[in-house]
Amino acid sequence: MFQSNLHKYVSACLLILGQLVAAEGFDEVNLGVSIDESRFSIQGGIYLDIYLMVPQANFTYEDGENGAEAQVVFQTALIQGDIVPYTPDRWNRVYKAKDKDAISALRFVPDISKFYVLPGEYVLQVDILDVNGKRRQRIEKELVLSAFPGDSLSISDITIASQIIKAKAENEFTKYGYDVVPNAERSFSQQSPMLYYYFECYGLQGTGSYEVAVSVLSLNEDVIQSYPMREKPKPGASAVEWGGVNTAGLRSGIYKLAIDVHDPISDMNQRQTKTFYVLKTNDLADMPQLATNPYLDLTEEELDEIYATMKIIMDTREKELYEQSGVEGKANVLHAFWLRNDPDPETAYNEFKTDFYNRVQMANDLYRAEKLDGWKTDRGRVLLQYGVPNNVERTESSQERKPFEIWSYYGIQGGVEFIFVDRTGYGSYKLVHSTARDEGRDYNWERNLY
Repeated sequence: MFQSNLHKYVSACLLILGQLVAAEGFDEVNLGVSIDESRFSIQGGIYLDIYLMVPQANFTYEDGENGAEAQVVFQTALIQGDIVPYTPDRWNRVYKAKDKDAISALRFVPDISKFYVLPGEYVLQVDILDVNGKRRQRIEKELVLSAFPGDSLSISDITIASQIIKAKAENEFTKYGYDVVPNAERSFSQQSPMLYYYFECYGLQGTGSYEVAVSVLSLNEDVIQSYPMREKPKPGASAVEWGGVNTAGLRSGIYKLAIDVHDPISDMNQRQTKTFYVLKTNDLADMPQLATNPYLDLTEEELDEIYATMKIIMDTREKELYEQSGVEGKANVLHAFWLRNDPDPETAYNEFKTDFYNRVQMANDLYRAEKLDGWKTDRGRVLLQYGVPNNVERTESSQERKPFEIWSYYGIQGGVEFIFVDRTGYGSYKLVHSTARDEGRDYNWERNLY
């Protein structure tokens, strides 16, 4: 009977998961959502927080009753092999803007999902559906969730937060009377320099006090900043800690926040670390701590050649920074760009970078024209910037008109088109009209066909 009920439960979980991941007609894209997670101890298992940082402006907005609205569905699931042992967490959000012109000014917003689980190895699967644009981002991450020892000192994962304030009313971010607003990007700048941290320690022995020390380390664990050891009274066998570090004095780069706890009664020490990032426009071009930067040995000519393709997907600030920098600064700008866009920076594999260069190769294979590399053509540039189109309509040449192509993207800006015409007849297609923002428009483009 138990096995039968378990089979029904697992089947139900798989059905719930399938309702989202099997959505037909949704294009796989990177919507820019970042995730992070922290694990805490509960009796008999682990309490897992999954944090999301959501860029509201990246979704597809349609006119609603009170302005423009984006409909977004989220789902988080823990998977073990072929089963989903816990019911996936699924929720909806509606993001709003006064009108479509105000969409670009929308800020990133945090979100959270929670699980109570047993120790084990899982794959965390996060799905984000842009309903209006029929686009989906899927993030998968392997998690090894180990149990916390019940009789010795241990520390939970560190939650990196953008704000910790006393709660006025309990909500999804509230922990022990405080709202811990997570920063899943773990990124800080001149405009937002305060890094807040939250953690819990377990297995404190006896009474009296325990000691907590906070420090900022390089990736090689050299001490960059350290703060005085603090003595704290023991509230019991476990304690909750939070505080803040001002990153204003740190240069752009990757760091580790280190928490050290010492219990004098048991004479035990424990350390927990968490990676975070500092990005500042005024010194991004000079980051000596990025010793593994593969671009540092290249000449300026080689860097400029690489930049020529990368600038297609860079924003204005990044392009200005590169073009105003010297050779070493240019190398660091390129390296920092990939680091900043790495979906999972703690692994050696950067999916964003790989996808981009796959598109460069695809453009070179398909769109080379008149001795011009494919990525340098109009079709190649659009492929690199916007991705693979959902539909391509090709019309061959005839005695009456020149050949042309219409590329359709259903999930961008509510649906856009790019129209290319081969004016010469030698395969050199030029972009003559687009309905996308910041692209040239010519509603009389058909005159180019004759």
